[in-house]
Parts: sequence; C-alpha cells; structure tokens
Amino acid sequence: MGTGSQRWDALDLLRGFSLIGMLLNLEAGSWSHVYPWLEHARWEGATPIDLVAPVFLFCVGAVLPLSLARRLDNGSGRAAAAGRVLWRTLALVAIGFLLNLYPDFDWAHVRIPGVLQRIGLTYGLAGLFLLAVARSGRGAERFPITPVMAGFVLILISYFALLEFAPVPGYGAPRFDPVGSWPSVVDRAVFGPDHMFRWWPVDGKVVFDPEGILSTWPATAQVLFGALIGLTYARGGQKRPLLVVLPAGAALIALAIALCGVCPIIKNIWTPTFVLFTSGLALVVLALLSAVAGRPGFAPLAFPARIFGANPLPPYILSFLLDPLWDLRWIRSGASAPTSIRDFAQASFETVLPADAASLLFGVVVLLPLFLVNLICWRRRWFLRL
Repeated sequence: MGTGSQRWDALDLLRGFSLIGMLLNLEAGSWSHVYPWLEHARWEGATPIDLVAPVFLFCVGAVLPLSLARRLDNGSGRAAAAGRVLWRTLALVAIGFLLNLYPDFDWAHVRIPGVLQRIGLTYGLAGLFLLAVARSGRGAERFPITPVMAGFVLILISYFALLEFAPVPGYGAPRFDPVGSWPSVVDRAVFGPDHMFRWWPVDGKVVFDPEGILSTWPATAQVLFGALIGLTYARGGQKRPLLVVLPAGAALIALAIALCGVCPIIKNIWTPTFVLFTSGLALVVLALLSAVAGRPGFAPLAFPARIFGANPLPPYILSFLLDPLWDLRWIRSGASAPTSIRDFAQASFETVLPADAASLLFGVVVLLPLFLVNLICWRRRWFLRL
C-alpha cells in the first residue's frame, strides 16, 4: 500500500465494495426477508452493513488532501479552493435532498437529512479544516499530519464529553439512547419528526435520525482519519500494509471494544467508539485489499467493485431514481390484481431459493443495469466529480 497505483487500486476497491453494500441494502426483494448482515443494528452494536457508510467516508477523506493539494499546486489560492469545496458541499446536499423528495415531492413530510447530505457536510467541514492548516510546499507536504491528528482526537473527545457529561434538558446525562440523547433531541427540535427518518419508530414515534445534525461532527472525524491515512501513504509511508496497517487497524478495533462499556458503539448517533471501530475495520480491509489488489487471479473478482468505486455517484443517484419503478403495480398474471416488479421477482425467485436468498438476488439483479451504466462511463472516461 505504498505510493504507487496499487494503493489507489485498493482504495478504489474499498470504495466500490462499500457502494455495492449500500446499493444491496437499498434494493431488497422483500423487506420482510433480509439476511441479518444486510440489516442495520437498531441501536447498540454493529452489523456488516453498518460499516458501509463510515468506510465510504474514510475513502472520501483518503483522497481529499491530495485533491486539494493538486488544486493548490495548479495555482488556485486557498480562497478559490475553499469556494470549490463549498460548491461541492452544497451540490451534494441539494442532490440528497431532491432524492428524498422524489418521487412524491411531499414537502410536508420530506426527510431533510440523508446519506448524501452527510457526505457533503463532512467533506466540506474536513476540506475547510485542511485548507486552514495548509502550509507552503507541494503535494501532500502542504498538509501537516499533526493538526489533522489533533482535529480527529479533539472531535471525538468533545463529542464524548457532550454525550457523557452535558445534561440534556428534561433527560439529564449521560444519554446514549434514541429518545434522550443530545443528537436525537436536537434533531427533533430543529427538523421536527415529520422531516426525520421515519422507518425505525420508537414506541410508534419518530425520535431520531441516523444522519442528523450533531452526529455530523464525529462523522467528520471519520473523514479526517481517512485524510491521515491518505497523507501517510502519499508521503511513502506504510509500504508493508499487512505488517503495519493491519495491526494498527486491529488496535483501533480493540480500543473501541474496550471503551464500549463507557461509550457504546452506536451508528445512529455516531458515537466515538463507532468511529474508532469502523476506522480500524477500514484500515484492516484496506490492508488486505492492498495485499491482493495486484494479483492477476483477484482482478476479475474485483472488477465490479473497481467499476463502482471509480465513479460512485451515478449508480447511487440512479438507484434512487429507478427504485419507484420496481414498486409500480403494472404486471398482470391471469385474473389476479396487478403486482409490482419487486413482488413478482421475489415470488418467482422464491420458487427455487429461500426467501432471504431470493430477496438478495433481486438486489443483485437491480445492480446489473447500474453496473452496465458505470461500465460505459468508465470506458468513455466519463466521471461525475461535481
């Protein structure tokens, strides 16, 4: 995982695998039949699918200082670079909000936060921070590692202090629960339940949003951690990932588990232990991918992830645009009422597969047109960078 192409191949693969996980989570054949590893933990703990979003943020951070350095090296001043960061932030937030509105455009009940909004805001906060600490030099040398590490640590400490010691009005402290924690209370006060994530109610009420306001703060630490790794590799460090990066990732995982009695691992409010745990896992997987990315026998297996990882935004947007089509009831079978493509496919697949496998197969089938679109874009060198 040095400074050569293999390292970036591994990062593309990691980003691609995380995107594939996102898409499979969004496209079940039946929401009543989903493998446990494709279901999010409702509160404490983490399942494999819970790792997808933080790993993607880690990948965003890994390339962020290098893309900023190229812009500065090409003559852009800090103000121009900051303007570009802000423009991309606003574009991602706007696209995410429009996808939440689609297809009903129900302004009274539209969810305001979302995954793209989270990516955009954390990218913007981390990007502006990196520009603020940049110094003279070229390439990765523009960004000193010490301030980035300090920012990562201070974010986690400050967020833990808020959750552990700051009394929540009407609830007290410490609060790490879905009703009385600071992130949940702030989101209900700012957005209101009608504009929050409504699919996991607590006692029949919408009380939290997994991409809310305060949890964006520790999610930004995830991007900064990725930036630390990107800077380290760009400077020629960690040339033996299995000997150095793998133990470092394992140490972060062990630290998160050791601290979870004080600070539980919770994705929905993005606790500091969740950041440590998922950052460690991202390091472990990146190290393993770096060890095998250049091997001929692995390349064909990893090709879909490479295609998705090289251009992640179009398939993600396209999945949201196509999803309502799968639920339109336009398939007739004899005298029965029309059924949707999703229900028809699930019932058809269940004739030869268990229900959970049939549901997963539908998601895989949905990924095929997304892959083909991205493959065409990849071959023509069409990349949506915003």
